[in-house]
Amino acid sequence: MPPAGAEGTAPEPPPLIGLATVYRHAPSLILCIHVAITPALADEWALCDYHPPAPDTTYPDDGQLRFRADKAVLDREGVSRLEGNVEVFQSTRTLTANRFEYEKARDYLEATGNVTFEDRAGLSFDSSAGHLYLDSEKGRFEEVEYFFQPRHARGKARTIEPRGAERFRLNHASYTTCDPGRQDWQLTASRVDLNQDTGRGTARNVLLRFHRVPLLYTPWINFPIDDRRQSGLLLPSIGNADSTGLDVEIPYYFNLAPHRDAILAPRYLGRRGTMLGAQYRHLSQSSAGEFDLEYLPDDSVYGNDRSLFIWDQQWRPTSRLRLHTEGSDVSDADYLSDFGNSLSDTSTTHLERRADLSYHASHWNLLARLEDYQTVDDSIVDPNQPYKRLPQFLYHGSWPQSAYGIDLGMRAEWVSFDRRDSITGQRTDIMPEASLPLRGAAWFLTPRVRYRFTHYDLEGQPAGTDPSLQRNLPVTSVDAGLFFDRPLGEDRFQTLEPRLFYRYTPYRDQDDLPRFDTSEYGFNFDQLFRDQSFSGPDRVADANQLTTALTSRVVDAGTGIERFRVSLGQVHYFEDRRVRSEPGDPPLTDNSSSIVAEAAWRPDANWSVRGTTQWDPHREQTERRTAHLQYREDGNRVVNLGYRFQEDRLDQTDLSFAWPLSRRWDAVGRWAYSLEDERDLEILAGLEYNTCCWGARVVFRRYLTDGLQDEYNEGIHFQLILKGLGSLGTGLGDLLSEGILGYEDDY
Repeated sequence: MPPAGAEGTAPEPPPLIGLATVYRHAPSLILCIHVAITPALADEWALCDYHPPAPDTTYPDDGQLRFRADKAVLDREGVSRLEGNVEVFQSTRTLTANRFEYEKARDYLEATGNVTFEDRAGLSFDSSAGHLYLDSEKGRFEEVEYFFQPRHARGKARTIEPRGAERFRLNHASYTTCDPGRQDWQLTASRVDLNQDTGRGTARNVLLRFHRVPLLYTPWINFPIDDRRQSGLLLPSIGNADSTGLDVEIPYYFNLAPHRDAILAPRYLGRRGTMLGAQYRHLSQSSAGEFDLEYLPDDSVYGNDRSLFIWDQQWRPTSRLRLHTEGSDVSDADYLSDFGNSLSDTSTTHLERRADLSYHASHWNLLARLEDYQTVDDSIVDPNQPYKRLPQFLYHGSWPQSAYGIDLGMRAEWVSFDRRDSITGQRTDIMPEASLPLRGAAWFLTPRVRYRFTHYDLEGQPAGTDPSLQRNLPVTSVDAGLFFDRPLGEDRFQTLEPRLFYRYTPYRDQDDLPRFDTSEYGFNFDQLFRDQSFSGPDRVADANQLTTALTSRVVDAGTGIERFRVSLGQVHYFEDRRVRSEPGDPPLTDNSSSIVAEAAWRPDANWSVRGTTQWDPHREQTERRTAHLQYREDGNRVVNLGYRFQEDRLDQTDLSFAWPLSRRWDAVGRWAYSLEDERDLEILAGLEYNTCCWGARVVFRRYLTDGLQDEYNEGIHFQLILKGLGSLGTGLGDLLSEGILGYEDDY
């Protein structure tokens, strides 16, 4: 026995092992006396005033038990006593008290007077007194107060009772993440039972208060206390909008199995009735899928049942074979405009349904597809709706460096098209290709040749028209470029990159060929270097043309960051282009294309500018123009200013921002406006208030849902965030992240 006031090391540390059994589970109090906890961010507690230093353990983490006390006594009856400023250390834990007493016969440990516990992980624990039977791990600790630094969480419990291995009971427990001395919000329970073995906890008389105002109460609840998924209620969502009225959703989560779960979400819509939402998900080594359903019986406004069904399912029976099916279906054409969340939702005209079976080998892959569409725009008549592919078989092959450095490839397709009141039929398209990529330190040259064979077996054509049609033609191109660079000072260099792209395809009359799935590519800088002008096989543009382009960059030599880039290009035509999308369209006779320019500038880590322009020199008219300016310090300090113009189609501005007004107040906003139509496309304005332990957001949103009828949807969304616990109200993170480029949600 060491003398009083001495330090010692014990080879057998049963007392501390017993206490460690209690205290290593103490974070369960923090994690388990509420229904759900959201992860905390590293700087989430920057507004808090209380930041205790991390415990400083001077002893090594070697598992040895060490103690320090003013007095240590071991009597003949096997009772050990440590008295006076007792400190016990083991690994990363420190336990102190005025007095420790251990009875070996009963395997009983008692600590009295200013019992404290600290862990290097950030848990601190105070108790007036406590005892523990080490063999049964049963005991009781009085008047407990705790603080868990990583979550800035603290609380109290009148008693904590270890009730055997992995089981605890807390009486009159509380939890909050507010600074000491403040109770902006607090969660309390009259009794909490925790079972680490099952990963479950139960609580009685659970009450959540915000500024002493009760928000939620339940007399009994069963909840998870670890990462194992468990069934239970999720936090409700509350909102309000013109199209729905008051919108309240209360989801319930079902943990069906380790690889399967589901959600049922009753949703009250003040203007329309009660909707039921459901989601089912599964995941295994060979399959994954998600199914979503919304059903609204007898919509009070629409006067009929409404529904939406979305599915996405994948199977991988082998490493090379994959089956994927996805799609969506709505009950009526107005569903998306009534319940969609954005202009892109409400302007959707077709919903795709598709099933793909694919096989992937080392150098080739094969796809079998069934595809059709649901048209949700009543103004689109049958002959203008997309064709169904029933079925489609598509083969792709690629054999790089096959012989003499030549890259070989093959694309082959057979597809059967179907559509009501239209020409239908089967199309076979085969296109082998060969290219020879040559490259040096400052140059590249890639000649390529393709041969395209396309055959049609058609039905529904006018009388006297040949139902069997075919087209054969070669497609050739040569792509070449040079790279020059020069130093700009000590840390940057500038490049000059001229590029030529020659393309030749002979003319074939294709006016008799149907146009099943082919449209003309939009003209932009990338299109200058494509050897195809159409997206599908039904049209192959004739071409005898040369693209000339020049790009210059300024690059940081040390980091490789591109600080500035400008590109300029134009196509020069040596012959008229006679192949057009529609029969009877006149040939294109200009001897050159529009001039396309792109530029991007990043002067530092915060600022970025980019823009494009497309100018027709023959008409001296700008056809397209885009510009975007962004200032971004972090996810909460970002400003975007954008402009888009397309001749005779759109002329729009877009301003969005997220910016702190003070240490506690932040503002967010977006204004998208059509100069062409002189109307708003979307207005979003909101404020966010933050404190140490809670935050609140209120956002007003107005967006266009029907451009023809000039109809808008308006709503006010509110969200209360209780840091370290969860949020109440409408989840606004996705809405703000999608509307404000560069914004990052903290919650």
